[in-house]
Amino acid sequence: MRPVYNIVVFFLDIIPGHDIGIAIILTTILIKLILLKPNITSQKSTYLMREAQIEIDEIKEKHKGDNKKIAEKTMALYKERKIKPFANLLVLIIQIPVFFALYYVFRNGVNNNPDLLYSFNKFPETIKHLAFGFLDLSQKHWLIGVVAGVTMFIFSRRQANTFKKMKKKTDNVGKENFQSVFMKNMQTQMLYFLPILSGFSAAILPSVLGVYWTTNNILNILQDIYIKRKLNIEGFIKEHGEEK
Repeated sequence: MRPVYNIVVFFLDIIPGHDIGIAIILTTILIKLILLKPNITSQKSTYLMREAQIEIDEIKEKHKGDNKKIAEKTMALYKERKIKPFANLLVLIIQIPVFFALYYVFRNGVNNNPDLLYSFNKFPETIKHLAFGFLDLSQKHWLIGVVAGVTMFIFSRRQANTFKKMKKKTDNVGKENFQSVFMKNMQTQMLYFLPILSGFSAAILPSVLGVYWTTNNILNILQDIYIKRKLNIEGFIKEHGEEK
């Protein structure tokens, strides 16, 4: 909590007008920059894993019934393609403390706390407790929840649409097994469930979390655009994607 508190206070001190809303947005951007490498690795691995699905399916077919061999070959493929399958979990673990730190810092508003303030940092004499001139971030606001949910849905939808287009062409269209049908239904439910959950949470918790989520979601969308261009995902879809 202490590092997050001091980052917020630092931005509050240097921002003209000492606006809490702007301080939170800048704090989110800074945290995103600090976590940029693991975030990009995570998102990149997600697309690379889907891209490698063709080879994974071939491995499963070739070594059908030999789970140990399938696991060995799959991990070897991940190593060759520089795919890190657990990168998403790492990013999630890193972000959880940040989320709770923001909650504890803002649950009663940002106040001067000498016990948390670093010696080289300075708490401004006056601050605008109303973010952007009208929003109390220590209180809940349903509109912030809606914005947070919508931006998360846009990001999730972008990824879901890309994954759908990256499906390999197959001669067995219409012959989906139980596992593929189950996974498809699960992905569809998660596409709507997570944005609704995050939007609801942002609506009933201090709105600082909603501002953090919304800013983070927008940065995720921009990051997604960058990674797709860098990996030439559109080129892969044209070559291997699902026929329309």
